[in-house]
Amino acid sequence: MKVIIAGGGTGGHLFPAVALGEELIRERPGIEVLFVGTSAGLEAKWLPKSGHSYELFEMHGIRGHSAVERARASAEFIRAIGLGLSLVRRFRPSIVVSAGGYASASMGAAAIMTRTPLVLMEQNTRPGLANRMLSRFADKICVGFSDSAAYFSSSKVAVTGNPTRFQYRPDRSRREAGQLQILVLGGSSGAHRLNIGVVDALKICGKSVINLNVVHQTGEADEELVRSAYREMGFAAEVAPFIDDVADALHRADLVIARSGAMTVTDIALGARAAIFVPYPFHKDLQQLHNARVIEKRGGAIIVRDDEQLASNLARELEALIRNPARLDEMGLRAHQAAHPDAARHVARICFEVAEKAAA
Repeated sequence: MKVIIAGGGTGGHLFPAVALGEELIRERPGIEVLFVGTSAGLEAKWLPKSGHSYELFEMHGIRGHSAVERARASAEFIRAIGLGLSLVRRFRPSIVVSAGGYASASMGAAAIMTRTPLVLMEQNTRPGLANRMLSRFADKICVGFSDSAAYFSSSKVAVTGNPTRFQYRPDRSRREAGQLQILVLGGSSGAHRLNIGVVDALKICGKSVINLNVVHQTGEADEELVRSAYREMGFAAEVAPFIDDVADALHRADLVIARSGAMTVTDIALGARAAIFVPYPFHKDLQQLHNARVIEKRGGAIIVRDDEQLASNLARELEALIRNPARLDEMGLRAHQAAHPDAARHVARICFEVAEKAAA
């Protein structure tokens, strides 16, 4: 059996795709999995180091750019469909999986044109452009959150959760004497406004942060800026551009301050950790706000707006949680109510069923 899994651009699309591919191989070791992404996405850096088979299409985003850039992106998309058609005919997959992102749209279109079975993965509560385009033609749609099921045909939807590459240990077995562990996640590419907001919030908190340990994922662009800011504060934070083993980082954390991309929300739910979410405010559909509400409505997270009062509002919420660590335990348990621990296995078995039905 051969499978093409297309998706990427950001970690929110890439890593669920990789998690699914690795699960397919675990369940059926003889399977061939080929990942398809773009030369401009995170996958262009990550896949060459992974040992996985992959192909990269030259594509850029269409929305939110100039007319010239949109014209170029449209031409790249048409060319990528041609590359996708060629790849399907050469690789002859039993199934194509679209995991979201620009490469997934062109690969999904190629699957439709060649009548290759197509499975979609939708990580967010509000579907992305690619999956909205492809959903009418898909054989099955696997959604990460039940909130997104209403956007698709009920006969095609399965609420599977989002596949992750890590095993989580949602226990509360350890808290060092008075030391609260804070994990800051801006997403796989970082988040400048969040990075600065957290540093400024800790400055406002002043002596309240003496008993905090902070691990801060900054993204490459802000690493030195954030490291210098902590140094000037005399605060011994652990700063890294990217945290590869997010499960271990979550296991050590008591509280997470983060953007609310779909996979960050998924990881926090699986890890049973309390969270302060600062949703990215400039997305047209406010995707991250709706993702954050999945946990907030269960009492497992607090949402702070990314606006001019970000630092002061973060400081207020952080100080309140520092004074009431028992609340962190309760929030973590409530966050875990949104978790789907077997998501990768669930999606893998749907892929097998779709492929086997098509071959019968």
